[in-house]
Amino acid sequence: MKKQLKSFTVSAEGILYTFLNEGHMRFHLVAAVYVLVFANFYDMTKTKWALLVTVICLVMAAEAFNTAIETLCDYCTKEYHPMIKSVKDAASGAVLLVSIGAAAAGIILFWDIEAFKRIIFYFADNPLLIIPLALSVVVSLLFICFFPRLFKNKNLDIAQKRDKIS
Repeated sequence: MKKQLKSFTVSAEGILYTFLNEGHMRFHLVAAVYVLVFANFYDMTKTKWALLVTVICLVMAAEAFNTAIETLCDYCTKEYHPMIKSVKDAASGAVLLVSIGAAAAGIILFWDIEAFKRIIFYFADNPLLIIPLALSVVVSLLFICFFPRLFKNKNLDIAQKRDKIS
């Protein structure tokens, strides 16, 4: 049991590292939260919910793999190397492919004029709810742009870590 707990702890550290170092991962998290909240305005079956959660997790997993690959490449060399560039480009391209697939799935799941009307009427009937929505947008932007600065001392640059080990 202790070994499994350690495994989860290490995994959580990897996820936190990705959130601290990748604005794209923070963007994906914010987008996922908004998608999950607004999905409640749609007639979602269990299958659609499962698909939605799976697609969200795939995008975040792709971003985590990309971060792992980029981090390893940065650890290996500070200098430009065409092979390292190709590896990083391929990893980034994989994230783009998964993100395009997620966007397509989102359009298929959520392009529904009646649901759009429900959302508009919901906020028209509850105009005070626009305030927390607007505040959530501001907080989300701050999270995406400035979250790593809260952990400045814990978030060493990869090159600094490599130099300390060498």
